[in-house]
Amino acid sequence: MDFVHESVALGVDLLILGLCVREYVNLKRTAVVLKSAPQYNIDAELKTIVEKQRDKKIPYAVIRGTVTPIGVPLRSALVPSVSGVLQVVKLNEHRITRGFAGFWTEHHKLIHESANDMPFELRNQDYAVEIVDALSAAVLDTDVVYDNYEPSSLSFFDHVFGFFTGVRQKGLQTTEQVLRDGSFITAIGELEVDGQSLRMQPSKTGPLFLTTATKSTLIKRFEDAKSSLLFKIVVCSTVSVIIMGLIARKLYRKKKQLREEAKIRNRLDTERRERRARNRPHVLSQDQLCVVCSTNPKEIILLPCGHVCLCEDCATKIEVTCPVCRAKIESKAAAFIA
Repeated sequence: MDFVHESVALGVDLLILGLCVREYVNLKRTAVVLKSAPQYNIDAELKTIVEKQRDKKIPYAVIRGTVTPIGVPLRSALVPSVSGVLQVVKLNEHRITRGFAGFWTEHHKLIHESANDMPFELRNQDYAVEIVDALSAAVLDTDVVYDNYEPSSLSFFDHVFGFFTGVRQKGLQTTEQVLRDGSFITAIGELEVDGQSLRMQPSKTGPLFLTTATKSTLIKRFEDAKSSLLFKIVVCSTVSVIIMGLIARKLYRKKKQLREEAKIRNRLDTERRERRARNRPHVLSQDQLCVVCSTNPKEIILLPCGHVCLCEDCATKIEVTCPVCRAKIESKAAAFIA
């Protein structure tokens, strides 16, 4: 119980540190594979290059092209004039919640999300690469074509109920994101020959990216994120070291206090034994001596058997049964023998 607060603080800090380290490792690995990923142009030579690779695939490659739907493009559900190959509609609830300190802060919660996509390819003039499973991309740059916020109309009862529950609804926000046809994007993933066509899909080497940024810009984003996480790791590590130092200091002080208390007890026991030795009669018969050490006089009575057979020193070592009759010892008391 002496280290509860420090232990909780250390546990929370180590948890945050572990999450930061894991994220840092993932960012570092992604940045490394991005730097090593070769970039190709979508042209007549690309298919030949991929066919020469092992299993007719390049584990991780970078291409750039124009988004072109394979078939009739999707129409926006909320803005019919906008067309594309992928759309994501989200409904978020904005609410105000009361924290532990009593302050009200705004939060938003995702209530519903729907996604719809269609086959599409990245095209450069007469040559194209089909994109597979675009919704699984780690980075997917889309355009927000619709964003509507409707504030809630709360009654008096809602305000009272929200005051006691600590949650008040503020409003609902509906957004729609579309990957427009005709967008020029960068795709990073596994490049494979599929029959007579080329396709790009999620890779085991690294995540799939569909972004308007260039390869160098994307790498810079990850490097900046790494630097930010590295600063957090240093801060969390410093806090952990400080907390562990406080715990170590408390442990040292506690052990030091226990050692000093033990020294005091031993000194008092030694002085008590010396006083008892000076006050004892120097000539004792065998019947008056302790049955265990045969040195000190009998001073303790064992109950319930009633045998007076131990000195005070030996009584502290005999806890279970009487050394005379082997009866179970329930209690001990000082015996005054005239």
